[in-house]
Amino acid sequence: MTAKWKEVSSYTGEEIEEDAPTNNAGSGAVSMPPDAMMKKKKKSLLDARTKSYKAHQAKLETARLKRLESKKSKFVEKVKESINDFNRESFLAEDNIDVMRSIVKNKQMKPIKFKDGKISVDMQTASMILQVLDKVNADNKVKLTKMVNGTKGQFMKVQGLVMKMIK
Repeated sequence: MTAKWKEVSSYTGEEIEEDAPTNNAGSGAVSMPPDAMMKKKKKSLLDARTKSYKAHQAKLETARLKRLESKKSKFVEKVKESINDFNRESFLAEDNIDVMRSIVKNKQMKPIKFKDGKISVDMQTASMILQVLDKVNADNKVKLTKMVNGTKGQFMKVQGLVMKMIK
């Protein structure tokens, strides 16, 4: 006669139904006895002085270069080269009179570009120069616009003359 054992909970005294045995090999895990020990993996520290790390670093560098090369597009390179051929800067010369009109319109100080640098011009100065420029005859208007678009020194002369005229 064989004995049949029932597993009983020690807390409730009721029978326990198991879905699967404790040591189930069918779950994909390897069946091990309870006293078996797993081998501990050695922690290897990365040391930049070793030959193996230097070889690893070389592999990383080559992979990085390959990624950068694959990201570069021939189309992008052609576009960058063709942009340099346009040379539109010579056509974009701003007229300082227009800049001063925008200063007066927006009531805001702006820098004005000259051949030898920049000067920030306030609204009051710009409006005075424009008032005088609008009132003078055609010959003087041409001379004043040349001076306003010339150098810093010429602009300061115009500004001084305008201040004297208005006062």
